[in-house]
Amino acid sequence: MNDDELVYRRVFRAPRELVWRCLTDPVELTHFWGPRGMATPVDGIIVELRPGGRFETLMNGVHGSHRMVATFTEVVPPERLAWVEPASGMHTTSTLNAATAAPRLSSISGTCRTRCACPRPAPLRHIPRQARRTPRSPHARRLIVTDLQSFTTPTYDQLADLLAAADVDIWDAPSLCEKWLVRHVIAHVTMPARLTPEQYGAEMAAAGGDFTVLSDTVATRDASLPLVDLLDQLRSPRLHAWQPPGGGATGALSHAVIHSLDVTIALDRLAVVPKEALIAVLDQLTAANGTWFGVDLTDVRLEATDTAWSWGTGQLVRADSGSLVALLSGRALPDGRTLPRG
Repeated sequence: MNDDELVYRRVFRAPRELVWRCLTDPVELTHFWGPRGMATPVDGIIVELRPGGRFETLMNGVHGSHRMVATFTEVVPPERLAWVEPASGMHTTSTLNAATAAPRLSSISGTCRTRCACPRPAPLRHIPRQARRTPRSPHARRLIVTDLQSFTTPTYDQLADLLAAADVDIWDAPSLCEKWLVRHVIAHVTMPARLTPEQYGAEMAAAGGDFTVLSDTVATRDASLPLVDLLDQLRSPRLHAWQPPGGGATGALSHAVIHSLDVTIALDRLAVVPKEALIAVLDQLTAANGTWFGVDLTDVRLEATDTAWSWGTGQLVRADSGSLVALLSGRALPDGRTLPRG
């Protein structure tokens, strides 16, 4: 391992052909893709097994989701598989070798290389499909990717303004995130402003590859930072420009919107999110049919009370746009309402 390369090797008690199938068949991939603490639903996986084909996965966890968007660069069954993630520049190559002395054993070795340390905005063709769909509400204009990113700054800035003007006790109030106070949510949402990619990798290794453990550990530790530091990080241009690898502007926006609502709804304050950003995230979450946070939208109709947005058919759920985002993110509202789990 060096500054821009990680080499790994695993040995499996299985023939090479089976290991290949587990890497390339969504029905198999769903069982093991992603770190502990996150699930990857099969309907969130896209595998177009050819050079130039799409490779996408959606991982869901207690504190958020992550979509990897990649393009296959090399497909040689059952020996070699390579893909590149345009948003981060990371190129992964996996080589499968059969153990000659033990035919039922096989090994996989891989190399991950990153061409640049700072994630680059992904080309539009690589943005997750839900970000490119026509908004479900006929009254909402279609947002382009640059619009999505532009909403993060006012969201973070207004959240910082709200907290700075409030009594200090507000930091120890419960949030919508289970077991987290407001200070934990802010420590979590500002993590990209503090951790370099190398530090994040070290934190993930220390957490044993479990994203939930990492999130809880960092939030618990960094929640004790001086409040002025956390507020400065909320206003940090580094946070405002940050995009999750593979998630692009849509991932950055959902991170800002959902966690700001974890604070404002729990505190019974007005949302600090621009209305268009709320609509964009509603469209993202419903386009994924609830799978981002494991909610079941079967026979459910959602209607916003503060905009013309609506989605689905079935049992009616009415709330303001921010509360609908929280429900779709697997949160329980202060009045006890939730959406069924998938």
